[in-house]
Amino acid sequence: MLEVEMKTTIKTLHLKGYNKTQIGQMLNIDRKTVRKVLRSEEGCKEDKQTGRGVWPSVLDKHMEYISTQIAKGISITRIHQGLSTDYGVSCAYTTVRDYVSKIRKTQPEAYMVLFSLPGEEAQVDFGYIGTINVNGKPRKAWVFVMSLSYSRYMYVQITLSQSVRDFILCHARAFRYFGGVPQSVKIDNLKAAIIEADFYEPTVQRTYAEFARHYGFLPDPCRVYTPTDKGKVESNVKYVKDNCFKGRDFKDIREAEEFLAGWLEGTANRRTHGTTKKIPAEQFRLSEKVKLKKLPDEDFIFSKSSTATVRADCHIVYCGNYYSVPCTHIGMEVDLIEVNRLLRIYYKGKEIALHGMLENVKGEHSTDKGHYPHSKTVTHDEMMSGYQDKMREIGKGALRFFEEFRDADAYRVNQYRSIAGILSLRKRYGDEAVDTACARACHYGNITYRAVKKICSSGLYSLPLEEKRDDAQPCSGRIRELSAYRDMTGLGVITHE
Repeated sequence: MLEVEMKTTIKTLHLKGYNKTQIGQMLNIDRKTVRKVLRSEEGCKEDKQTGRGVWPSVLDKHMEYISTQIAKGISITRIHQGLSTDYGVSCAYTTVRDYVSKIRKTQPEAYMVLFSLPGEEAQVDFGYIGTINVNGKPRKAWVFVMSLSYSRYMYVQITLSQSVRDFILCHARAFRYFGGVPQSVKIDNLKAAIIEADFYEPTVQRTYAEFARHYGFLPDPCRVYTPTDKGKVESNVKYVKDNCFKGRDFKDIREAEEFLAGWLEGTANRRTHGTTKKIPAEQFRLSEKVKLKKLPDEDFIFSKSSTATVRADCHIVYCGNYYSVPCTHIGMEVDLIEVNRLLRIYYKGKEIALHGMLENVKGEHSTDKGHYPHSKTVTHDEMMSGYQDKMREIGKGALRFFEEFRDADAYRVNQYRSIAGILSLRKRYGDEAVDTACARACHYGNITYRAVKKICSSGLYSLPLEEKRDDAQPCSGRIRELSAYRDMTGLGVITHE
């Protein structure tokens, strides 16, 4: 039999937030003994539903604070910290966690009533209705339901799959049934519509996104694990399953479809809706139909999709032609989708390129120059302007060389290569030597990269300039008469006369 001191210790530890297992380990006694002591203590009550003992908690007197924090959406970690810093409560995190869980079970979550304007929103969902005879074989069947959020007017169709194609075809038929398109369509996180169900940035299935763009509505995915976001259509799905299909046997899918069409027009859309207390068909005709967007002139053309790897030339190959992709994706596998004579290129769900399809040709290129690195798309004039700035940095002699080179015939032959070569001499000889060498080459009329390089490598830039002879025949370009080179002995060039 336990001593009074041991019982008091058990009770004290429990009030401090330690659970029965922890108390047993600390006092080196069996957990069942701890439970027996706690049950015998005054204040222990029995839970009528579970039959288990319920003991006072150290957190009971702080229940109002904890409930308020829960309502604000504050995390359990923050609540635990607040109890410690603001109220001096010393207990384990697990104690707070369990207490919060107990409160949450007794507090039903509140939901807002979501109102929609006429033509603003439709909600869609599937509902499984069992098997239906199709060509003599039983097939699993679903109902696709699109419900207009304002009037509750709805379209229902039997479908044998939840594929992307069937999902889109059901949308198109629903829009034709309504005679227009709502501004947005709230969709569940179905694989037919959503690739990745992320609360902040859901990735919409590409073909469905193209369909939405074609019809001009906004796909609006529900939040993950939040069925109340599309409560209107979910209640309609339940209504369709119970009122139209439950307890009815159909010979085949054709009979089921005929019954559904009559039921939809004569019963579903003509009833007094349980929430709005109005008839959906009348609300649709009087207030909502005129607010829907106009149907597109052309039907949606289903897309082809495939994958490709971006080549080193920033292009992918598709149907024998080449389409450019941003250079940052070289070597990566991208997704291609062809729709309405456009080729859209995606990487991880994000569109990175768009091209018009090259039709009735092979081996042609569709290139957006913006997809190349900037260094590959600089124009000749832009490049020479940059070189001029760099020659100006070297000095006046280098700038004069650039200006004379630009006016000479060599410019049309060599274009920028000679200037690029001179700029490369800076690393080896320095700006002062290159500037003096350029001035010397200009003095003797030899506007070539080779002349400047020779002057630098031979150290001739340090020699004084000589007066040019009147009978010298300067020539432009890279080719000179032999006599002209002889006249350049002032450069320090060795002759063999």
